[in-house]
Amino acid sequence: MNLKPKDVYRIETGADLSEEMISSLLTFYLPLVGNDAVLLYLFLHSEGRMAKTNEPHSRISVHLNRSMDEIERARAHLEEYLLVRTWVNENETRNSYIYRLNTPLPPESFLASNEFLSAYRRAVDNRHADASVSRIESRALPLSGYRDITLSVRHKPLERELLENENTAGSKPVRPSYRFAEDEQDIRFDYEKFLSLEHDLWFPNILRTSENMALIGRLATFYGLSPETMVRLVGDSITLFSGEKTLNTQLLERKAARAKTELTEAKDPYALSPVSFLMSKQNGTPVTQADKRILEKLAKEMQFPDEVINVMIEYILELSDNQLNNRFVDMVAGEWARDGVANREDAFKERKKKTRRSSSRKIDQLPAYYNANPRRTQEKQTMSEEEVRRATELLKSRGKGKTDG
Repeated sequence: MNLKPKDVYRIETGADLSEEMISSLLTFYLPLVGNDAVLLYLFLHSEGRMAKTNEPHSRISVHLNRSMDEIERARAHLEEYLLVRTWVNENETRNSYIYRLNTPLPPESFLASNEFLSAYRRAVDNRHADASVSRIESRALPLSGYRDITLSVRHKPLERELLENENTAGSKPVRPSYRFAEDEQDIRFDYEKFLSLEHDLWFPNILRTSENMALIGRLATFYGLSPETMVRLVGDSITLFSGEKTLNTQLLERKAARAKTELTEAKDPYALSPVSFLMSKQNGTPVTQADKRILEKLAKEMQFPDEVINVMIEYILELSDNQLNNRFVDMVAGEWARDGVANREDAFKERKKKTRRSSSRKIDQLPAYYNANPRRTQEKQTMSEEEVRRATELLKSRGKGKTDG
């Protein structure tokens, strides 16, 4: 249906546009519907608050400096994303339109819609999408360490039904609002303090993507690094590329691996990061880069949780005279992986089973599977036989000498 300048319109508006709605319109809807559509929406909303009579579409054309075709295309985009509903009364001389404006979804509701969020990610690249999401997430005040002391009130049945979805946990501690990874339970990092120390100029919001924030938390957890240290390492890892700041994640990983471990105390030692746990086993002596690489392999390649790695490391140190032999660690890790060790409880059961199996061995001997190299085993056996043969000949010669005398 071709829109004509003499066609008239009336506008039905809902609630006033809040600051949050305008923010959502400009941040999330704009890339989806385009500049003309947002401009048309704002003009219609302004008109709807004042106009009481029919107005010709030529008024829109003059104010927005857009043709009828451009106005119609913009309206179609608004309809596509449910910002406008349109009714028409067709007439031979001119058509009459009614535009009902819907308010934009608040940012949180927009992000909760998989369809809208997917469309937004297609409209902008993932880097900018993640930056927008992280800004919305970071607006909520972090409640970690606080206790809800809201006064409990008895509500009438209808009021209670309206409040049924609210959290009424009372004194139960509230989890932090920072969610950057599916496996966030493995990340033990004070994001609140980290973000309070960071500055937008050094670590801009556009770089605070879910992937980057999750990496920062994982590195800090694994290597036992404080928020203060991570602020410094992140700042040192930001580089300029084509005039824009980027976070060099590979450089950040290298810097984190070389940084001094700081977090070495915990009520539960097995809850420490693997590097911190090994450092505590060494009476505070820094962990060597070679040992860090062994721990990294267990975490990244073997995908063992930190607590499993800590139990495994303690078990290996007890068997191998407080040494981490790369080949021996590989053998133990492979066996634990094949046995399906996935958590702390599994690790303690596996350790107990292996300890019972090796209890008959000498304390200074490694388990049999450490000597998995047949050549090395053969060499050890050959040397032992040679030593026995030489000792036997020596005894015989000494006995013969005494007899001759």
